[in-house]
Amino acid sequence: MKRWYLSMVWMSLGLLAGVTHAQSVKKTAEASMLVTGSIEVNPDGSLHGYTIDEQEKLPPVVVDVMNKSVPHWQFKLSSPTTQIVKTHMSVRLVAKPTGDGNYRVAVEGASFSDGGKNDANVSSKDRVSPKYPSLAVGARVSGTVYLLLRVGRSGTVEDAIAEQVNLEQYASRTDMDKFRKALADASLDAARQWTFNPPSQGSTVNDPYWVVRVPVAFSLNIGGMPLKDHRYGKWDAYIPGPRETAPWASKDLLAESPDALPDGALRTGNSGLVLTTPLGGVSASGSSD
Repeated sequence: MKRWYLSMVWMSLGLLAGVTHAQSVKKTAEASMLVTGSIEVNPDGSLHGYTIDEQEKLPPVVVDVMNKSVPHWQFKLSSPTTQIVKTHMSVRLVAKPTGDGNYRVAVEGASFSDGGKNDANVSSKDRVSPKYPSLAVGARVSGTVYLLLRVGRSGTVEDAIAEQVNLEQYASRTDMDKFRKALADASLDAARQWTFNPPSQGSTVNDPYWVVRVPVAFSLNIGGMPLKDHRYGKWDAYIPGPRETAPWASKDLLAESPDALPDGALRTGNSGLVLTTPLGGVSASGSSD
């Protein structure tokens, strides 16, 4: 990963604001990459092993940061076992400019799940796709909304908030607030029509409600071509939005980074694994390979 490569990533954010303001806003920009794989944990919570999906598609600096961070992780298991626990992992790496032409790359979010195959967790039943807001389409704005939903025992959505909205273009703060609200409102309108399958077994089966996190991505195609390249192993540049919290969300769910989820995934926070050590925060200079 050369310095010029990440510079091009930041340039891809697009310009919807004046030059002076754009430079100020651009300082808050981040570039991130979602890395997926699997992880194995011993009965005592220590790491047994891990694999990284399609490692050959990832920049060397990303593989280096993963290999320096993951081996130090320790976990708490939700229930005692004598077996090795294997589960999916999604890890969010973030690159931030340091102000000297280099970039700090670190692990800033992780999520662990069974891939939605566990009857002890909530699963998606029916989802209506959100309508792309005309305001965002007209301004060629794309982004991702991270929703927190409270699902009742009937499987319907009883309450919902937009936890965070990350934009892929920058503009004036006033305009970005409008774009974030437009994407959030469209996501919430659709989510209130969604239905879910409640858990059929496990410790939460008799809970009065369940809370899930769902990312909703808005991606534009111009002339039949995607405005952004979101393929696995590519950096995504964005302006992170403020994070909101809900009083009905669990501590485990709120402790996780909202964007450590693949598009279309669903997270309840009721994982059999809870990370008890820091993510690592290992950094690397963007000026090196």
